[in-house]
Amino acid sequence: MAVVSVNILHNGWGASEDVGKKTTFTVVYLVEVDDKNDGALIVMDAADSTTRIPRRFETYAVGNDVDPFAFVKSKSPTPIDDKLWHVTVTFGPNEPSGAQDGQQISGLDDKLQPTDDPTREVIDVSVTVVSATRAAERGAYIEQIDLPIGNQNVNDPGHFKVEGFRPGKPVVSLKAIGNDQGQILNGVPITNSVFTPFDPPPEIAYNQFRITAGMNCDHYPGRLGKLVNSVNDRQITLDAGFPFFRFGFGEAFPPYTVRFMGFNTQKRFKNGFPFWRLEIEFLVDRLFGWRLDILDRGYCVNSNNTSEGAPIKNNIVDDKGNQIAEPLLLDGNGEILDIETHAATYLRYAVYPEIDFRAAGLSDFDKLKMEFTNNG
Repeated sequence: MAVVSVNILHNGWGASEDVGKKTTFTVVYLVEVDDKNDGALIVMDAADSTTRIPRRFETYAVGNDVDPFAFVKSKSPTPIDDKLWHVTVTFGPNEPSGAQDGQQISGLDDKLQPTDDPTREVIDVSVTVVSATRAAERGAYIEQIDLPIGNQNVNDPGHFKVEGFRPGKPVVSLKAIGNDQGQILNGVPITNSVFTPFDPPPEIAYNQFRITAGMNCDHYPGRLGKLVNSVNDRQITLDAGFPFFRFGFGEAFPPYTVRFMGFNTQKRFKNGFPFWRLEIEFLVDRLFGWRLDILDRGYCVNSNNTSEGAPIKNNIVDDKGNQIAEPLLLDGNGEILDIETHAATYLRYAVYPEIDFRAAGLSDFDKLKMEFTNNG
């Protein structure tokens, strides 16, 4: 259940302008999903790594076109194939039919009571699944499939070999075992049968969660700009407040799995009230997190000699003195890994600023809204 891609269809992009009235726009998005049972609710807020379908309250900004007075009015998803949808988004002036100019139907406050003041309207939260890819360097080793010449039946049990490349290495597993965070516990380095990593490594597809919270505020949330791309340095639970109560898939998010992607904000008017419409966005990667674990491998080893204080590298050669064609596993100290005693060494790097989300005011959406609102 995930969105594979979102694209804007150029031949579905149009506009209409009547004399004396504001312009309305129509944009058609092509959404691909990975399961034919994914329905309209999933594709209406679809997003991939580069494009996402606008949500309510957002203004028209497509390609080089921008109209800050045209808001999302409707979204209409239509299936065109098992895993393909057209989503038609209509933008227009922000006055509903039947209302006087500048007047809009009341929203709901956090007690689900009508309110004309947009800054008292309840926070809205959306969660979407995002498809992602990355290098697969670890996996649960299952078995070998031996195919003699002339036999192409890979499902023939007689040709499955449940054993390692050498006795006990790597350890054979019956299946990939996951923990309660969705991470694999029994993964080993993915290598060929002489323990050499593939170069480049194979890629896998997996899913991340995109969490978006929208709120109306009195003040521009300028300080949030300094927090963009930050990652949680400790366990957190994102709190959306009433009526959403506590949000976190039933569990707290582990350290280094939630990244603050940034915010969108626009100055708007409703029922005579000026306000800033603020949307904050998080991306959750439970499987890998946001730190990088890089398999230590290479074509060189350190020597005992130095040049101007820096170690000199020696090329790894084969028994004929030729440079090796594939990288070998290294031990984290610049030497060839002893595969009899170690499976692998990974070098861990933090590539995003790591902060306390609670201290930074990112984990509690109600408090964040009150910070930028006069009546908070």
